[in-house]
Amino acid sequence: MKGMESMKVRGIAHRGYPVKYYENTLPSFQAACDLSFTQLELDVHLSKDGVPMVMHDASLQRMTGAPGQFKDYTAAELRELRIGGTEVIPTLEESLRLLKDKLVVSIEMKQTGDLYPGLEEAVVDVVRKTGMVDQVYVISFDHFSVARLRELDKDIDVGLVFSGSMPYVFPFMKEIRGKYLAVKLPFLTEKYAGMIADHDLELIAWPVDTEEEMRLIKDKYPQALICTNELERWSAFVQQHMS
Repeated sequence: MKGMESMKVRGIAHRGYPVKYYENTLPSFQAACDLSFTQLELDVHLSKDGVPMVMHDASLQRMTGAPGQFKDYTAAELRELRIGGTEVIPTLEESLRLLKDKLVVSIEMKQTGDLYPGLEEAVVDVVRKTGMVDQVYVISFDHFSVARLRELDKDIDVGLVFSGSMPYVFPFMKEIRGKYLAVKLPFLTEKYAGMIADHDLELIAWPVDTEEEMRLIKDKYPQALICTNELERWSAFVQQHMS
């Protein structure tokens, strides 16, 4: 991908660099770029008026102190709120424009059933508008949501994320032409990792934050893309053990 030849730290920056910056904010994203990560994960909800915007929680309370749910606010109203008292909630579009040609972006759609009608269409529109089709992939815990996105767009890479290990997922991955499987680390086994490799899929292990977890990846799953909150710790570990 254009502009990424200098990237050296193979890993996914989880919501940017949340250990040092407010998660899912532009400064947090910029920090991941500055640390030369190859990928970054961000989370997308839909505003009341249909604008895809970046935050992890469906509720606004934890990050902004505001009452209610993300879906009950317009984009303009959401932009008036502040994360940690200082940071604006970014739109997906401005996030992708910041990250373009710097790293690969994993877009996690925070769809839950029919919580956000039109979220998939809105995400596709922004990815295409920003010229990022070849620099993103879209994942979700809601696998119906990923299937809907695939119906809308045949080119954007997609994947699934889940907390368990699902041996019966492979036919569905073939059906949606999925590329990534994100597995919560405690559920990952060598047998399941082998099944993922046998199906020519990219394994994502999450979260990988402690030294012990990093050593586990090195020893048993060196092929895995790791998703971490501890960017500098992983960078130092890679330089010491995996470069």
